[in-house]
Amino acid sequence: MKELQLSLFKGYPDTVPDTITLQGIINLIQNDPSVRDHTEKYRYYHEQGSLSAAAREKSSCPCFAVAVTFAGGKQQAHIQSWTSLGIVDIDNVPTEKLPEIRKQITDSPHTLLCYTTISGRGIRIIFPIDGLTDDTEQNIKLYKKAFEQGNRYYADLTGCTCDLKCKNATRLSGLAHDTGVYFNPDATPFHIAIPQKRTPGNAKPAGKRLLKKALTAAGRILKKEGIAYEAHHRNEYIMRMGYLLNTYGIPLQETEEWAAQQFADYDGDAAGIIRSCYRHTDEHNTRPLTGNGSAPSEEEGYANVAEIEKFLASQALFRQNIITRQCEVAFKTLDDFSGKPAYTSLTDRDVNTLWSRMNKEISRVRLNDIYNVLHSEYVLQFNPFREFLFNLKPWDGITDYIGELADTVRVKGDQQRFKHYFRKWFVNILPTLFEEHSVNHEILVLIGPQGSYKTTWFNHLLPPELQRYFYTKMNSDRITKDDQFTLTEFVLICLEEIDEMRPAELSQLKALVTMKGINERAAYGRNKEHRTHIASFCGTGNNIQFLNDPTGNRRWLPFEVEEIKDPNLYPFNYEGIYSQAFALWKSGFRYWFNREEIDVLNEHNRNFETPNLEKELILTHFRRPLPGENGIFITTAHILNRINALIKHPLSSTKIGIIMKQLGFENIRCGGQRGYRAVEYNAEEIYRNQCAAARYGSDSSTAAEQP
Repeated sequence: MKELQLSLFKGYPDTVPDTITLQGIINLIQNDPSVRDHTEKYRYYHEQGSLSAAAREKSSCPCFAVAVTFAGGKQQAHIQSWTSLGIVDIDNVPTEKLPEIRKQITDSPHTLLCYTTISGRGIRIIFPIDGLTDDTEQNIKLYKKAFEQGNRYYADLTGCTCDLKCKNATRLSGLAHDTGVYFNPDATPFHIAIPQKRTPGNAKPAGKRLLKKALTAAGRILKKEGIAYEAHHRNEYIMRMGYLLNTYGIPLQETEEWAAQQFADYDGDAAGIIRSCYRHTDEHNTRPLTGNGSAPSEEEGYANVAEIEKFLASQALFRQNIITRQCEVAFKTLDDFSGKPAYTSLTDRDVNTLWSRMNKEISRVRLNDIYNVLHSEYVLQFNPFREFLFNLKPWDGITDYIGELADTVRVKGDQQRFKHYFRKWFVNILPTLFEEHSVNHEILVLIGPQGSYKTTWFNHLLPPELQRYFYTKMNSDRITKDDQFTLTEFVLICLEEIDEMRPAELSQLKALVTMKGINERAAYGRNKEHRTHIASFCGTGNNIQFLNDPTGNRRWLPFEVEEIKDPNLYPFNYEGIYSQAFALWKSGFRYWFNREEIDVLNEHNRNFETPNLEKELILTHFRRPLPGENGIFITTAHILNRINALIKHPLSSTKIGIIMKQLGFENIRCGGQRGYRAVEYNAEEIYRNQCAAARYGSDSSTAAEQP
């Protein structure tokens, strides 16, 4: 018995078995360091409530096939031979009763192998059986009977409930560390007790009462399936009814007699259809009827929540991404043993695959039940940003990784200003991610020619495991609800061709950037949800003159690029820059701009403003009075009338009021009118000023470089 050949798998996801002896299985349970490590970790994680981590350890622990050996896989089609062994699985044994129950099991002459399961609260029993044949199809039926016989025996022996869902012959038994594993090579086999079964043809009449119950139950099923005895569907109706009555155990003769009366108007061979249904003798009397004669409960025969959860844990790892609101899955393959699981968003195909596998391998299950479990507390929530940041090594407090990153971009003008602004903007990404009421109000913009790595550089600011949270938004006519949802789903939103955005769109964008959250219903969602703003903004463009808001442009951090080092050739030190940013944030680094810094920023941004027609015309025709100088009272209407001559472009009275205030003109009231004290240039003075500007004005490109 010790040399009995079995199929060993590296873990539940493994599909390529190794051959091992029964003695080898015992040695793994008693002495293998890997099995011990998985067992200890599973129990630790389970105690801490980390169910996903515990499931990962369980699925990675070696397991073996009990009833059969495999070749090339682990499905029914891969069965190579039969071991004449059966399995009993007893779960959730009270700790104080575990020694007593285990002794009852090991005292039984039928127990071949007994060990404590990986949970520490269950017992796995392997028992020998005899009576199997060389026919796999017949053995599958015989094994189910042997399984039921053995499980009933141990249930009666211990008073515990056995897991009856383990009856499929391809079931695997997970190993667990147990130095006290019990082994009795001389265990007495169970002889498969096959009750004498009456064939449908010679069965005694079940009686009209039983037939009535079966007809009631079958009628309800057919009604639910939309099958009725009507034109073009009569053959289908008779066939389905015959199939159901066979499964309910109604004798063939009685069904034929009923069909002859019920379907007297049928032109075909109703009796022949019924007989063809009853040829499936293996299905006869397999569907129970409830005591009151009604159809079986809707829940009968379907997997419950605990069974679904157990199956899902054996197939894959799951987590609920709280950012995308999506369930993510990592199906278990051999690759899981060499590195981190590769998670992807759960698709309809994935759910259908799980539903199909469970129906084939375990028991019947509803697709909707699997979906409901996957979108319940069974799947633990996961924050990808917290996972990344909280696993970084602490910053050394010396190396300026963020400054080194900023130096990979060389800008025109003050390089130190760029480093200073970039540091503030980059650190501000973290509180925006983690603090509900914190929002990064600034937009870092790089202006330069095409192909200068502007968008590539921004894209590489996120480490590879987080680059899915980088979103590129092209120029569009309006901000949509989808754009609002991007605030809650992405870390970085890059606005491309920002210099092509119209003023109305830039105004909408400014409101979007400062929005603290949204309260919207997602596509296919049932209710509105409140979602927190987590995105920071950046932008790229080719034209340095793109700012056009007369009220101010303090939310923009624009810089003209001279050169950007290719991030693919000069990779970023993600651990360094993010650990430094995290340390700066937690130490109270002021990542926001104070009043003085905003004034400096506004002055810097003048180099990136689009020409303002109203401002240029006002400066051409008016100036502020000098101290002691008498001016004139001018209204907005007077200004418009004065500067609007020969101008086809409509001027804005609102902009004029904003610009007059910005330029420092004194606002006064006279005769019920609001206006300004100003000095108006005459034609000769205007010409003289134009000549002086041409003679003494600086080059615009040079001016743009001034800090």
